[in-house]
Amino acid sequence: MMRRAIRHAVAAGLSAASLCAAAQAGVPVPRITSVTFSGTNGDYSATIAGMNFGVAPDGIPCNSCQPLQLQIVDIASQPQQQVINVTGWSDTAITVTGIAVGKGDSMRVGVYNQTLGTVDTWGGPVIAQEKNTPVIAKIERSGKGADLTLTISGSSFGPTPAGIGNNFESPFFVFTSYNRDLPGSDGFPWNAGYCGANDCNAVTVNISSWTDTQIVMNGFGTNYGNDWVVNPRDAFCVGIWSSQNPGNGTTGGTYACKRAPRK
Repeated sequence: MMRRAIRHAVAAGLSAASLCAAAQAGVPVPRITSVTFSGTNGDYSATIAGMNFGVAPDGIPCNSCQPLQLQIVDIASQPQQQVINVTGWSDTAITVTGIAVGKGDSMRVGVYNQTLGTVDTWGGPVIAQEKNTPVIAKIERSGKGADLTLTISGSSFGPTPAGIGNNFESPFFVFTSYNRDLPGSDGFPWNAGYCGANDCNAVTVNISSWTDTQIVMNGFGTNYGNDWVVNPRDAFCVGIWSSQNPGNGTTGGTYACKRAPRK
């Protein structure tokens, strides 16, 4: 883990000694406290508020861009990044315009601090959640790595879909992790479960139970490993579609984001 952190530091222009000193003191991580949208259907602006976002990366502000350090993804077209305009970046706020999504679409936002080599994520709807979409009320976490267990509580998940169990992959569930690799690398982010016809990592999930109000994911299956791993405190997002949704992952899904357990 320390070797990976040193690699981040070198990429950011820090010395290994300064990184080790920061690690001893407890390095802060980015924190997204809110994402506020304004605008009209197909043309939204957003203010991402929080702390420890760091200095603006090279190339930002930018127009019609897909910055590696700021990833905004609509669940209807995941894992593809939105093309956006980044108009401002400070340690506590990032402003974005030109987000071409629909009202009620569920989004995930990942902010990477290039100096610290850490990321935070946020998941939620544009303006207000679309009717008749899953509601993710709580994600309880335990275990680690390949055995990470998530108990996801909420509503409108639908009845048990066919094929649940180990190595599950269907258009109803996606797990996305930012695993501390550098932005643009194979592990930042990676996806397990479902990614539609888009670029996927072929990692499967193990689903031990699925009801209308609770889903239990008890680890990962095929192709987990190498760059596609979950470390302690990694930021991740879960996307859920109702098991009765006929849209094949293009409509009606919901994102929620958390961090993996510390140990």
